[in-house]
Amino acid sequence: MGKGLYCLLALAIAVGSVACLGRTEIRGVETTGLDRKLSTFAFIEEGDIVSFIVSTRATRNREESAFIPLEICVANRGLKTLTLTRESFILFDEQGNRYHSTSPRELREGYNFLDQDRGLGDLPEIVFNRFAVFNRYPSSFSPTRMRGRRSGSGTIRDRVSLPRFGFMIDFIYFPMPTTGLLDHKFELHLEAEELPHTIFVKFMVL
Repeated sequence: MGKGLYCLLALAIAVGSVACLGRTEIRGVETTGLDRKLSTFAFIEEGDIVSFIVSTRATRNREESAFIPLEICVANRGLKTLTLTRESFILFDEQGNRYHSTSPRELREGYNFLDQDRGLGDLPEIVFNRFAVFNRYPSSFSPTRMRGRRSGSGTIRDRVSLPRFGFMIDFIYFPMPTTGLLDHKFELHLEAEELPHTIFVKFMVL
């Protein structure tokens, strides 16, 4: 084998090794089959009609809890109106188990980290430039116990209507998956009357 060919082969192997490393997180967990990442913890599914983002920055801290938080962002790109409720979001684990969102009453009675989760939210900073020409609409599918700048009045909203070029950011909760949490893959599905099909984000809690 000539020296030049040998060098090209060595370079190809090195590049391939780097590419493989890029698919694996710091704990050595394989992350293929997931949607594109916007940050360490945020995953996005983006289409012509809707952008759907899930962040697990708060999720990863709740492995011992009965419920898990997911920070979500939904942006309406192509529909006249997109109507969302708490029931619009359904979580699936690796085994195909289906989880419906947790009610505000269940959270108030059995979950102690509502305010701490909000403090760990990172999506407002992540999507600031992405949706710079969009309008943000208020959303409070889940309760908080604090009042003030971050939580407003604490009033629960059961329905949010997003006009075209409108977006929302919120926390939504689910029962702890039977598979466990850390290093497991999930899908969060979004269903709405105006959508022609279900939209979902494939993500992992790392």
